[in-house]
Amino acid sequence: MEQQTAPCDLHLHSTYSDGTMSPEEIVSYASAIGLSAVSITDHDTVNAQAEALDAGRRCGIDVVTGIEFSIEENGGSIHLLGYCLDHENRALAGSLEELAGSRVTRAEEIVRKLEEHGVSIPFEDVLAEAGGGCVGRPHIARVLKRRGHVSSVSEAFARYISDSAPCHVPKKVLPRGEVVRLISGAGGVAVWAHPGWNIRRKDLVERLIASGVRGIEVWHPNHTERMRKDILELARERGLVCTGGSDFHFIELIEADIGEITAPCETVSALRKAAAEKLHLA
Repeated sequence: MEQQTAPCDLHLHSTYSDGTMSPEEIVSYASAIGLSAVSITDHDTVNAQAEALDAGRRCGIDVVTGIEFSIEENGGSIHLLGYCLDHENRALAGSLEELAGSRVTRAEEIVRKLEEHGVSIPFEDVLAEAGGGCVGRPHIARVLKRRGHVSSVSEAFARYISDSAPCHVPKKVLPRGEVVRLISGAGGVAVWAHPGWNIRRKDLVERLIASGVRGIEVWHPNHTERMRKDILELARERGLVCTGGSDFHFIELIEADIGEITAPCETVSALRKAAAEKLHLA
């Protein structure tokens, strides 16, 4: 596979959020299977970026800086990706530090709720599972499994900690406009992640584009062929950059392995062009 024509995987998660592979392991593996580029889009943190960029230089693979945020829209949660951003931007770092603190508080509340439901796990185990990264529900789920309360991570979510489960605690999220401003302020491009059937909500589409979203994720494990066609049509109509990736976290919850769902190699240049045009207009 020629490097310049190889596809890219622009939606990956590392140990700095809720994945189980380090940035170096991800980049090295992606290079070994012939991908042209990757982006580690950890939840609410850019702490993986320096390690990923260094690994990319060593492995000869392009690394696009990235992040993933959650936002609330009319009582529902959707995700925004940020690409080509300055991972050392001070405003971004300040907001992410606050979100990291809120994640710890949320995890503590979930552990307390589990205790109320007769399921006891040490909070120290959750922090150890996170390994210094942003604490998330998958870390709690893995501790629940290791302690024998459930047989799988999927069961932990279904029985205890999913959005509809008894020990659910809502996650603190930033407003849509603030997320887009943070990404743009760091020189990046905001992209609507895995929109699925929400693509048919014209009001939501218009709000996101009006806020400054300039791309949309077309290729994702959760998208059917019909969804992909609808998203591609919208992208052509509105001039949005089309992105995609495997959304790989870890093997036990795998929907697609690294490089199994990809975007064309030209996606990277399209994102960088969009970021450069935005900076020029600023």
